[in-house]
Amino acid sequence: MVSLLLVGNAQAAKGQLLQDYVNNLVTFKADFIQTQPDESTFTENRSQGQMELSRPGRLIWQYQQPSEQKIVVDSENLWVYDLDLDQVSVRPIKDIKNEIPLSWLLYNEPIEQKYDIIESSSRNGMNWFNLTPKSPTFFQSIDVGMKNGEMVEVWMYQGIDNITKVKFKNIESNKVIPLQRFQFEVPAGIDLIGQPK
Repeated sequence: MVSLLLVGNAQAAKGQLLQDYVNNLVTFKADFIQTQPDESTFTENRSQGQMELSRPGRLIWQYQQPSEQKIVVDSENLWVYDLDLDQVSVRPIKDIKNEIPLSWLLYNEPIEQKYDIIESSSRNGMNWFNLTPKSPTFFQSIDVGMKNGEMVEVWMYQGIDNITKVKFKNIESNKVIPLQRFQFEVPAGIDLIGQPK
């Protein structure tokens, strides 16, 4: 019994390293490269762009290549602007909060409230944490890679062979980002699908 308690306390302490990082994070801005397997062609889709985050509850995730798309979380709504389709869709956050892969980072909630945290072995010069949702979501688990106290990679598993990998670079943490950046206005002449809260 004592050994089991010690193991449990050790895992909690390891998970606390990630929780402490999140607790101390106010804003996060970075360029990203995202890769995802294409099951139909057995190749890898690659996209890149920028992201900005302001805790709690605000996020911009903007793809620039190979096609432009802007995703905005304004604390109440999730907006998706597809520039190729000239279309904007919106959904209230309360309906999809648990489906947002970065919800563990975005909100002021203890990570262990919704995820089991396991610190994995170090690889590629990073310390890794695995987050497994306690309730079913569209992804099975998330790996978070930390280096020098900073989040540098996030891997999202939808299946053993379906892993979306995001690598961050040019990271700026806890710099001022005006909240106006996270306000989304539907451009004139663009179709809107859904109703904001």
